[in-house]
Amino acid sequence: MAKYSDLAAATADGIVHHWPMDEASGTGVADVVGGWNAECFGDSFSGPELSPAEYDATVVATPGGLGRDMAVNWDGTSGDLEKIATLRLPQSELLPAFSAITVRIRYFHTSLVEDVNSSHSMSLFQLGQVNNYGVLISVESGQVFFAAGDLNSGSDFIPDPFEVGEWHDVVVAGDVNGTGLYVNGSLIYSLPGSGNFLIYNTASYTARSFFGASPDGEYYLLGTTVDGIFQDASIWDRKFTEQEITDLNSAGIAEPLITDTSPITYDAALDATLPIHAEFSVYVDPVVVSMDALFPIRFQAAAFQDWVSKLPPTQIQELYRLVLTGAPDGLDDLYIGGISSWQATNQAGSRSAYVQAVIPAADQYVDDIEARSNGELVIQKGYKLATGQVQFEEILRSAFDDARPDQGRSSLTLTVSGYMRGKPFSVGSRALTGIRSTSKPNGKRRVFCDIDLFLQPGMTVTALNDSFQADYINYYVNQTDKFCEVGER
Repeated sequence: MAKYSDLAAATADGIVHHWPMDEASGTGVADVVGGWNAECFGDSFSGPELSPAEYDATVVATPGGLGRDMAVNWDGTSGDLEKIATLRLPQSELLPAFSAITVRIRYFHTSLVEDVNSSHSMSLFQLGQVNNYGVLISVESGQVFFAAGDLNSGSDFIPDPFEVGEWHDVVVAGDVNGTGLYVNGSLIYSLPGSGNFLIYNTASYTARSFFGASPDGEYYLLGTTVDGIFQDASIWDRKFTEQEITDLNSAGIAEPLITDTSPITYDAALDATLPIHAEFSVYVDPVVVSMDALFPIRFQAAAFQDWVSKLPPTQIQELYRLVLTGAPDGLDDLYIGGISSWQATNQAGSRSAYVQAVIPAADQYVDDIEARSNGELVIQKGYKLATGQVQFEEILRSAFDDARPDQGRSSLTLTVSGYMRGKPFSVGSRALTGIRSTSKPNGKRRVFCDIDLFLQPGMTVTALNDSFQADYINYYVNQTDKFCEVGER
């Protein structure tokens, strides 16, 4: 039977990427967990690129369903390769290196590459820049070169464990205590440990991650391709035990890793009193999503639960709203979803946090806002559920110090703002995503990037392989753009 019943079980066990390769045609190869979608990519040396029919022909039946045949378009003439196909992973978000990792593929070995095309070698996969903590398995002249983290097998080449006409479970599992290469549940080679495994493409190395090839000079696929079939591929953010690796080995039995790879759906009842009218301020790639539990809104929690990372792997609809708390005045909280823009500074300790939000058509809210003059301003970010409801969580808050009205011809615009001091510093670490720019004025690092719901001052952040403490976070959100500035002092 499969190791996981569905995606929820797989993600709970630490799986961060899974390519079931169950597409029936085309070039797209979806990562149903982490969204790092691959493409079946055709390259050519002197002949034409692959046609749509040839791309479709890479889809073949496997013991687990469907897979991708990287041999289907070879011309079969020695030393005269006209067309090749590989699975290329695109530029990814700039994430930190893994401290522990397990990579596993199911692969059918058709032949040695040099038997089909002389002077060519085989790269089963390369993830990231190898001399920058990536992972590589490459076969040449019947021997294997293995690199993982900051170490490699060097001149100590490994005898080729891949048998023609057989399926193989290939696993790389590593952490600071050691890294092993396993084939069909058996340890083939061990490397000393590494604390860094950077498998993603970076701004400097934009085309360094493949299944079935590795970069090779100007023609960065030629000469290092695979003559075989990929059934699926997976990556975990932890190191598997030897028993777990043995259990992964399916020995050619017809079973997928995950039984059900359909998007995760849940039956979660939200608080019926949660006001969600007029909920939006900014829309980004609107697609409905759902989640598996009720995650309560928390105030200045020292720890956090990253429930967003558990959402189904799809573009999602982001929402923002302003909440004016009513408890100090004996009233319910007031939820205002139609803010046209907001900006804020999130700081901790002796420095004050600051919130400012612009409320258009504010006539309907004036009396309610005045009645909550002792309340606090809270900025919340949310995600829309399949039911049409919205789950929000707090980004930051401040006191309610000021309300500035601006009367237009037909309506009133209200700008509310306030400060708050004494927020505790948070612990933990976050990877900054969607990085727009980095700089180091006066020796202090500063990054412009996407807004992270869970990032708080005091946390360690990583951007472009550089880590520092987030001393402040400035937010800028309006109807056309949204980003934040994260910096140190």
